[in-house]
Amino acid sequence: MSESGLKFRAVELADLETLYRWENDFETWQVSLSKVPYSRFQLEQYIAHANEDIQNAGQYRFMIEAQDGGLMGCIDLFDYETVHRRAGVGILIDKAFRHKGYASQALSFIVDYAFSKLGMKQLYCSISSDNKASLDLFKKASFEEIGLRRDWIFIEGEWKDVIDFQLLNK
Repeated sequence: MSESGLKFRAVELADLETLYRWENDFETWQVSLSKVPYSRFQLEQYIAHANEDIQNAGQYRFMIEAQDGGLMGCIDLFDYETVHRRAGVGILIDKAFRHKGYASQALSFIVDYAFSKLGMKQLYCSISSDNKASLDLFKKASFEEIGLRRDWIFIEGEWKDVIDFQLLNK
């Protein structure tokens, strides 16, 4: 699948080393709310099952590529609820490709995919209150702020709030 110069594809075994680097980057942990590192074995197991149907697996990850094939990031639907037709959205853009509009393009793609192809009713995300780039991204994409969880995460000796967002397919 392609949109605005980006390509979106399934996770492949060839992505293992890149995923290992991304998933074990402490900076990424802070915005993804992860708590532990991942082993190569765990990621191999994830990749082996990553292309299962979203209704069975409850999640799906698209890898984001430039038209020339360079891997730029990934965007996920997770916590998929079949009955309630909702899922969380997570996005990661490699440091080398940030602040160039790729995250907006990827988010636009996943919103369209979720609403048009999967018939979902809503998408949501939770963002640390100090993650300005992500807050701006989701606000620009018309996600509505729906709640604040005070002192929700503890990072580097400091409590931080988390802001919840939602986008409804009207």
